[in-house]
Amino acid sequence: MNKIIKKILAERSYLTGKYCLPPEFLSLIITFKCNFQCQSCSIWKKKEFDELTEEDWLKIIQDLKGVFEKNTFVEINGGEPLIEKDLILTLIKELKKHFNNVALNSNGLLMNEKMISELENTGLDIVKVSFYSLEESIHNFLRGNPLAYNNALNALKLLSKSKIKSEVGILITSKNIKDLPELIGYLNSLNNTSIILQPLDESVESPESKNKDINELPDTLWPKKEEVNFFFDWILNNRKNIKNSISSIKAIEKYYLDPQSSLSRRCFAGQKNFVVYPNGDAAMCFKGEKIGNLKKESVHEILFGSNAIRERKYINHCRKYCRIIGCNFARGLKEIIKGK
Repeated sequence: MNKIIKKILAERSYLTGKYCLPPEFLSLIITFKCNFQCQSCSIWKKKEFDELTEEDWLKIIQDLKGVFEKNTFVEINGGEPLIEKDLILTLIKELKKHFNNVALNSNGLLMNEKMISELENTGLDIVKVSFYSLEESIHNFLRGNPLAYNNALNALKLLSKSKIKSEVGILITSKNIKDLPELIGYLNSLNNTSIILQPLDESVESPESKNKDINELPDTLWPKKEEVNFFFDWILNNRKNIKNSISSIKAIEKYYLDPQSSLSRRCFAGQKNFVVYPNGDAAMCFKGEKIGNLKKESVHEILFGSNAIRERKYINHCRKYCRIIGCNFARGLKEIIKGK
């Protein structure tokens, strides 16, 4: 019954733009600093940006606790968050005083036994690591660092023996799609490890991704139709430890065959998500407009404010394809009824 009520409230918010329930996904982007140069990301190209102090973040977390429910999924993001290790450890400890599910998104480069032990001591629930291929050259090419493969693989092995769950993000590209069954088979041999399939999208934080009038997809990484058909036929029959739902997998397949097909789905980013940037700016979507700044305004003021209402209404008409990506993918009552 609780799920049905939440669906109804989400529909009401979608139609009116008003705040009806707290977002269920909270992303805290601690820093834009990064030690990788990924093919699918432009964060590493940023040269100048403001960052909040530890004191700023602790005040913001106290404010977030007053609005967001305990079962909100909290994800600490970057750049590479572990570049700011001391800050991260402090913030995770503080977040775990209220939130049941706290995850850290890391590329694995700075992760070793000592680091994992320190993360265990904070009460961290999940580490998300991207791992794209068992071929070292392919993973390193996609991640833009010659140490990427060995360090990510070592991190996953260490995490599989720890108290922290691992979620492995696999970006599906032309470079790795043929090898994914082998990679998934290997990941399924690790303890305490689940897998998230990720579709290609515009380069993260690129100027193109912020342009509402275009979808600039990475053609050089786009897999061929026959490769897409083969892999998705295979994955639908081999879903062990895959976190994507069947509807999500089918939507991603359709997207690779026809990117515009994603526009047939509604986007609930305005209801599901709340993003905080390194300078305190808040948004509902990684490609969306700023709706306030948490150094100047409270969470309550931002979520109920006119900027939030405007942005929720705008998202309803957004023509970006990214609605099939994990943090945006959702099924409202209409999608459930239609079996989408």
